[in-house]
Amino acid sequence: MADADAERASDQEARRLRAATALAGAWKDADDPRLSRLTRLAARLFDAPRAALMLIEPGRIRLAGRIGRQADQIPRDTPLADLVLRCSRSAQHADVSGAAFFACAPLRDPRGLVVGVLAVEDDRPRASVEPGQLETLGELADLAIEELIRGADQARAAAERLLDGERLALALGAARLGEFEWNVKTDRLRVSERMARISGIPAGEMPAQEGKAVWPYVHPEDRETTRDDLRAQLRETGRYEVEYRRAQGGDGHEQWSRGCGVMVLDDEGQPDLLIGVVQDITDQREADERRDNLVAELDHRIKNILAVVQSVAAQSARKSSSLDAFLKTFAARLKSMSSAHDLISAARWRGATLGRIAAAELGGLAPNQTRWDGPELFLTPRAAAALSLALHELAVNAVKYGSLSTETGRVEIVWRRSPDGGFSLEWLETGGPLTSEPATRGFGATLVEDVVGRELGGEAKIDYRRSGVTAMIHAAPSALADAPEPEPAPAEPERIVETIGGGDESFRAGAIAGLKVLIVEDSLLLAMELEAGLEDSGVEVVGCAAELGEALSMLEQAFDAAVLDADLNGQSVAPVAEVLRKEGRPFVFATGYADKAAPMGFDAPIVRKPYNVHQIARALASVTGRG
Repeated sequence: MADADAERASDQEARRLRAATALAGAWKDADDPRLSRLTRLAARLFDAPRAALMLIEPGRIRLAGRIGRQADQIPRDTPLADLVLRCSRSAQHADVSGAAFFACAPLRDPRGLVVGVLAVEDDRPRASVEPGQLETLGELADLAIEELIRGADQARAAAERLLDGERLALALGAARLGEFEWNVKTDRLRVSERMARISGIPAGEMPAQEGKAVWPYVHPEDRETTRDDLRAQLRETGRYEVEYRRAQGGDGHEQWSRGCGVMVLDDEGQPDLLIGVVQDITDQREADERRDNLVAELDHRIKNILAVVQSVAAQSARKSSSLDAFLKTFAARLKSMSSAHDLISAARWRGATLGRIAAAELGGLAPNQTRWDGPELFLTPRAAAALSLALHELAVNAVKYGSLSTETGRVEIVWRRSPDGGFSLEWLETGGPLTSEPATRGFGATLVEDVVGRELGGEAKIDYRRSGVTAMIHAAPSALADAPEPEPAPAEPERIVETIGGGDESFRAGAIAGLKVLIVEDSLLLAMELEAGLEDSGVEVVGCAAELGEALSMLEQAFDAAVLDADLNGQSVAPVAEVLRKEGRPFVFATGYADKAAPMGFDAPIVRKPYNVHQIARALASVTGRG
């Protein structure tokens, strides 16, 4: 029983200390006038020279609102401290720590915990005090605890506001935002340091000039439309959101801002304050522009690829003496174009040498009609992507209309370092049909001369000479990068079935006759072509699945092997491959990804697209033991 009582007392004391410390800690100034006023009233009540609020803290009694006392604390191991700790009601005491007269009233928090006392002291002894005085001392103590609690709440609120301000500053900085305030009635504009860094408007307060002070910092071409739009939005909703270009600085670089604000009205409904933020959206605008250019380029390049394939097919057909010869030549050229595409993808993301970019764009089109020469220069990823686009556009134009549209034409590319540390590249077409400048400037020319010139930090110019198209591309030093350390070439997997021609002459199509095969391919045309080709080789196709769920349901059928497209409309074919591996049924991957490693780590042959039936058949023969 005694242990339980001791535990309860210890818990009570711990709760009291926490409550008292929270109150006392919020009052940094022990002699705050709000507290001294109450202790002064207590001293006058008893005509005593000394008074104080004695607040309990761990290890001491802290004195606040002191009247007539020099010390600001009392040690806990004194009789006076013991009296404070034991005080539970208003009372009078004698001979306490040298004071002949001592009266106190407890300070109780909202939960009833005594966190200190309001005390008065006198060196003169007194026989007794009037009952009403002790009652009034208690009322003053109640007022004191209310003031202590109110002050603690205000201190916490101020600290929270300070934290909110820090959080807001962090958020504004991270979002690249700056704030402003326009007092409409005094016509004063206040601009923060953050907004000054974004907008160029000086930080601090200045005359708003009825709002005209900010317009010189907006691009001249955007001022009128932005001003009209902003005013119209404020009239309609009391808020606005506008995007505009800022006045250009010395570097001529185009800068964009987004401004948002709200008009605060006074009690009579008249404009009082316009508060708002300005955000630097230059990077976002540039990203949007790059995205739009990429979308336009994707659409343009797809059409170009189709045109190039059509041209390659026509040229291959003209020079082929038989259908078999045409198929072999055409398949080989498609494979070369696919390999070039892999190199371009690598150049876009990791950088590349200029020679590799030239080889990627020209090597697969007309190997005997193209030549490139120059020092080994390593381009940044951004410059490599831009230059590959430029050479692609020039090459496509040459295939469609220029030197590569005939068997006698030639294209040469020569590049050299420039004195300024960049490089210059010349594109020269000869031996083709006579050329003339087109009546309208197409997207390809815009891409080469405008976009590429900007991305390379230089300029590009196409010249349509009668003897053939020439182009000059100048790049800034920033387009070049230090070549990375050469990486050891990874070992080629042994089970890659490359599409290098019309097929392996040593392979007998009849070797896979009688096999039952499941085809999993999301492209209907590819699946139909593969099914027809395999059936011509004597294979029984048990089914064609285009979706993952459909493929999993077909695994219950009986078949000898499967051909799996690695990606099914954005879903991995791994679940199908995993089931087949567990059941010990062989399969072959068909994939358009450039990575030559087996998809998802499965040990299976890989046929890279574009493929033909001969490659698939050879892979099936290999996994079924017939190759």
